[in-house]
Amino acid sequence: MEEILKIEHLTKSLGAKEILHDISFETYSGEVFGFLGPNGAGKTTLIKVVVGLLTLDHGRITIAGNDLAKQFEGALSNLGAIVENPEFYRYLSGYDNLVQYANMRGGIPKERIDEVVRMVGLENRIKEKVGRYSLGMRQRLGVAQAILHHPRLLVLDEPTNGLDPAGIKDLRDVLKDLAHKEGVAVMVSSHLMSEMEMMCDRVGVIANGTLISVHPIAELVSAAGIGREEFVITLDDAKKGAEVLSEAFGIEILPTEDGAIDLVFPKEEALASIAKANETLVRAGLSLYTVSKKENKRLEDVFIELTGGEGQQIG
Repeated sequence: MEEILKIEHLTKSLGAKEILHDISFETYSGEVFGFLGPNGAGKTTLIKVVVGLLTLDHGRITIAGNDLAKQFEGALSNLGAIVENPEFYRYLSGYDNLVQYANMRGGIPKERIDEVVRMVGLENRIKEKVGRYSLGMRQRLGVAQAILHHPRLLVLDEPTNGLDPAGIKDLRDVLKDLAHKEGVAVMVSSHLMSEMEMMCDRVGVIANGTLISVHPIAELVSAAGIGREEFVITLDDAKKGAEVLSEAFGIEILPTEDGAIDLVFPKEEALASIAKANETLVRAGLSLYTVSKKENKRLEDVFIELTGGEGQQIG
């Protein structure tokens, strides 16, 4: 994948307060990169620096190879963004709003307007006045406007705020398609771990203005135990039970220190596997006392571990 956004040692203060401290990461074409942190962590400040609304104090930002400080126009020509709720002429149709924006930028043909309308799924409503649009439709129209000029990077700050579940799913699908099918590098900030899980390929975790870590979303899901089920079995002879189950499942199973057996199965096989384990133990003449399912960590718990407790505000 091609590197589209590169941030090196970014530091930003507002007044006497340092908001961002020595932040470095990259985003690539074809991926949705999530910038995740509790409210007040510095996400919006970073977004505003990336899109040129705030100047950086120290460090360097390049967008598609253009230095934001030295090649400002070149950098912005490769950037599309929605920092707050997109604003439109409510008395004009969605289509006419896009025409107005295309005329302002220049060099955008009608075919491109039709193309982005299809991309965001507004074909059936694009001729209606924006004043009749739901918030979700306005967000999708905002994405259409932001990508009219073929940007390499699309940046959105908390884009699902205020949307209902259907609107969130629609927008999520649009952003994933832009990345995975159109090759756009999409960067999204959010305080919602659940949204990051369903939308992003990688996630950067921020707390108190410092980038804690960057992870493929699959690593966070794995750390949370999502996709697997864990059971605890108590019985009269844990050592013998572990030996019997080891033979039955073809893997080494050991009793725990407190005389129980822990079993972990893929989620889709969990019920059949625990039934097999129970039957195997009973046939071996062992007495089962309890079989209970352990609750997996929530993604929010993993976030709190990564940030050392700074994630309590995550919602």
